[in-house]
Amino acid sequence: MRRFSCPIIATDIVGDVSGPIPRSWVYAPVQCLSELTHWMNDAFCTLQHDLNVNAFVENTSLNRLPYWPQNASPVWFRCYLLLGNNNKYGLYFHGPHAIMDGGPTLNAFALMLQWMTNDATEPAENLPWGTEWHNLPLGPVSATGGPREDWDIVGIELLKQLPDSEAIRTILLAARPFRISQSAVGKTCRLERVFDPASTRRLVNKTRAIGCSMSHLFEAAYCMALLARNKITPSMWNAYHFSGNSSAISLIPHLRLPYDSRTHFISSRTHIPIQISMSEISSIVSPRRQLLQIAQAIEQRYARFSTHPCMPHIQAARAYQPEALLESPDVESSVNNVGSIERRLPLSWKGSQCHRAGD
Repeated sequence: MRRFSCPIIATDIVGDVSGPIPRSWVYAPVQCLSELTHWMNDAFCTLQHDLNVNAFVENTSLNRLPYWPQNASPVWFRCYLLLGNNNKYGLYFHGPHAIMDGGPTLNAFALMLQWMTNDATEPAENLPWGTEWHNLPLGPVSATGGPREDWDIVGIELLKQLPDSEAIRTILLAARPFRISQSAVGKTCRLERVFDPASTRRLVNKTRAIGCSMSHLFEAAYCMALLARNKITPSMWNAYHFSGNSSAISLIPHLRLPYDSRTHFISSRTHIPIQISMSEISSIVSPRRQLLQIAQAIEQRYARFSTHPCMPHIQAARAYQPEALLESPDVESSVNNVGSIERRLPLSWKGSQCHRAGD
C-alpha cells in the first residue's frame, strides 16, 4: 500500500553528479507481484530486540544511502519496525532529505498508522499495479505553481543577490563540536529539553510580541551558542558575523493542486542564506536582549526572501549552478522547526483496537 500511494519511495537516482545536468529521480512501475515482494523484502525490515530508539537512530544514521541489496536496484528508503519488550514498538523511516523532511515525513507516518489501524485497507495484490506512477509527486517547481512569468528578470535578479549576501567580509562565527571525530561524522545526537506549559506559553507569547516565530528564536539561540563558544572580546565584536546558510523556509503555503500534501512524499522546504553582522547587535546588553535582537534581525532576512514571489524556486535554480556541486564544510548546522507534531500526527488511532502513537 505504501509503494502504491507513495511510489516516490521506490525511485532511483540516475545521472552523473559531476555532469552538466543535476541527477534525476526515475521510477519503474511494478511489472509483477514477485517484483513487488522482492522490493518489500529490501525496503521493509523488522527488528526484535531491547528497544533503545536513540541508539538505533544514531547507528542507522551512520549508514550512507542507498542500501545495495543483492541482485536488485539500490534502495533509497527503508522502513524499520522495531519490536521491543514490554509492548514497546518503534517505526523508523530512513531516507534522503530530498524526499524526506519534517512535515512530509510526519504526514507519511500518519498515513502508515492509518493503514495499520484500518481493517478495510485493500490488500496489496488487489491494487492496479503498473498504474501507480500516476501517484508520483510533481517536481519542486511545478508543485509550487510552475515557472514564474517574470523569472528571467526578477528571479535571476534574486539569484544574483545570493552570492553577494554570502560575501560579508568579516569573520564567520563557527564552532567545531567537541564530540566530532572521524568515526562520528554523520552521527545523530539527540538532546531533549522539556519546558513546563507556563514557561512555554511565556516564551511563545514574548516571541510573537516582537514579531518573530519560534524558528527565528531557535536560530537566534544557535547564534548565541556560537557567541558563547567563541568568547569574543568587545574590541573584536564587529569583526564577526553569523551565517545560517541552511536556514529553512516552508514551501507548504506555496504548494498548488494537483499536489497532494497527504501522499506526495517529498521535501517541502527550501534553504536560504541568512547572514547577520554582529555590528547590528549590541555587545553590552543582557544576553536576553541580545537573543531578541538577533531573532529580529533573522526575521527581517527571512521576510526579505519569504515574501519574494520567486522564492520557492530559488533552491531548484541553485542546483543548476556550478558551485552547487562543490564540497560542503565538514561541520554545518541547520535549524528546522516542525511546529506542533499533533497537528500532523494524531496521538491516538482507532481500528479494531485503540492505539496510541507513543506506545
